[in-house]
Amino acid sequence: MDFLKQKGPLAREFCNTLIYIISLVSLKPSSLQRVLTELQWNGMWFFSLAFFAVIFMEMLSDFLLVTDRCTAWKALNGNVSEAEFHNLQQIVLCKNQKVSIEKKLASTILLVLMICATAAFVWFTFLA
Repeated sequence: MDFLKQKGPLAREFCNTLIYIISLVSLKPSSLQRVLTELQWNGMWFFSLAFFAVIFMEMLSDFLLVTDRCTAWKALNGNVSEAEFHNLQQIVLCKNQKVSIEKKLASTILLVLMICATAAFVWFTFLA
């Protein structure tokens, strides 16, 4: 867990996912489903979906960087040079810090975080 000691994108995304899950647990949007439907106000669902979309897209963007999916990353984030893409990839992998992260570990971490965020969104928004 050396990546948590660094101030990089993976640590930020880990914290964002943790904050998202905690906010879903505390807000309990599924328990408000009946009340919100009767009032025809879905603000809690909108908050849950919007926050999920933001953190998921950040993780997806970094996942595409780490796995060398240059074309897909450019489709999401805009056109950049190969040198800039490589530089951003180095930032995600913490190559400029004391402890760098291997591509396989980084992609696994990002994949697990995306699965956790998706499971939390579905569970706490619709099922719990």
